[in-house]
Amino acid sequence: MILLALVTVFICGFATGHIQGKKTSAPKPEVSVHWEEETLSLLKRSLELGPQEQVTVEREIQRAATRIRITRNETILSYHEQISELYGRLIEELDEPNATKLKKEKRSLDEKIQALRPQT
Repeated sequence: MILLALVTVFICGFATGHIQGKKTSAPKPEVSVHWEEETLSLLKRSLELGPQEQVTVEREIQRAATRIRITRNETILSYHEQISELYGRLIEELDEPNATKLKKEKRSLDEKIQALRPQT
């Protein structure tokens, strides 16, 4: 009974999305130079940094920004993978017309996942 209710809600949301037309993505938030500059500026104002300390602070800000970007990309990939797995489970439970529609969405999502995976 609960599964039926969840599937009904999902299908309604899915149908509403298609009625509204093509989705446009909001710009992805980035760890920007602006953030890095603000952090450096804040530390310069609040601390009395010598030349070598400033070099160290700048280097550490860059390292933090790199780690944040990596973590962000990993999180986005994981999010999309979880949604794809959800679609896969739902496809098994839905009737053929709905499963076919969801398969199309899943294929599109899986292509996005491939693009997000790090190239080795």
